[in-house]
Amino acid sequence: MRRTLFFGVLGLFILGACSLFYPRRAGPGMGMQGIFFSGDFSSNGEQIYLTATNEGGEFIRYTGGPGTRGMMMGAYLTCAACHGADGRGGVHSMHMQVMDAPDIRFEALRGEAGGHGDDDHGDEHGEYSLDDFRRAVVDGRHPDGEPLDRDMPRWRLDDGDLEDLLAFLKTLS
Repeated sequence: MRRTLFFGVLGLFILGACSLFYPRRAGPGMGMQGIFFSGDFSSNGEQIYLTATNEGGEFIRYTGGPGTRGMMMGAYLTCAACHGADGRGGVHSMHMQVMDAPDIRFEALRGEAGGHGDDDHGDEHGEYSLDDFRRAVVDGRHPDGEPLDRDMPRWRLDDGDLEDLLAFLKTLS
């Protein structure tokens, strides 16, 4: 019993010590608010994207996503955790799961709208509206109504925060 307790405490101590050296940089899989992204943000949209909190300090809640398949997320997701700080996406691992997050810079989103049928949300010129963005981010659907990958969380954003987030994505190049 004492031996088990000793090794348990030793393990916790080692984990705590290792956390001091955990890389503190932006990138896929690193979306913990205040640890990897802190400081002044250029906009509410940038803060939402990088920290999953708005400028009022409110946590942006979500359902679904990679943490819903029996894996512990430890903290919580942000857009940047999967799509990267630059919005380019790519293949990365999160909690022993390989994910391929798409490019969500605005030019890529415009291409998404232009390439999915001829509904009234996108046109042949690749317009991408706030309604298209809401459909993806809140409802988990492409502009044509097809479901997004189940790794995409469904974010609970109000209209103002959703507009700010889309405005921020328009600044990424």
